[in-house]
Amino acid sequence: MAIVSPVTGAAPPASPAATGLAVPAAIVAMTASYEAADASRRRLVEAAERCIVRWGIRKTSLDDIAREGGVSRATVYRAFPGGKDRVVAEVGAHAVGRFFHALSPELSAAGSLEDLLVVGIGALLREAADNPVLPSMVEHEPDLVLPHVTFHRMAGLFDLADAVSRPHLERFLPPDQVRPAAELLTRCVLTFAFRPADWLD
Repeated sequence: MAIVSPVTGAAPPASPAATGLAVPAAIVAMTASYEAADASRRRLVEAAERCIVRWGIRKTSLDDIAREGGVSRATVYRAFPGGKDRVVAEVGAHAVGRFFHALSPELSAAGSLEDLLVVGIGALLREAADNPVLPSMVEHEPDLVLPHVTFHRMAGLFDLADAVSRPHLERFLPPDQVRPAAELLTRCVLTFAFRPADWLD
């Protein structure tokens, strides 16, 4: 039976992102960057992450990050030329790289569609529950997060989910069923991520 969009009742068209390598290549690059980062760089990024959790992006300064990381402001600038914008981008890339560094081998080892979904959805929900950055941003700066999950911006999320999940889902689904499956999974994950259920383990 064909998987169809829960909104339109029709199978969504394949997205441009799904037919290229831009998104997967970016994730591969973030994962490689995470794996190659030395201990001092990871400490700085994790210090920035803690500051963002504590105060939010707008209220976090380079001085805050330097103090949290136990280094000088000049060290932060040398490590992240471009200032706070670069630091924030590095925090995001670090989180994505860390996530896929741990998850990719498990996804590749999945022997069935059920195993793949259990591994992938479970990892996403654990990340949403255990990583304090997203809840903190929703609390302190909802205008930076919520617009990306509203109706008129959902297509971008579906494009991303399609591109990221396609190499794995195509092992078990026909290519034309990956996009609607990725959309359905994204909707489910977002629902539980923003409104966790006590009964879900």
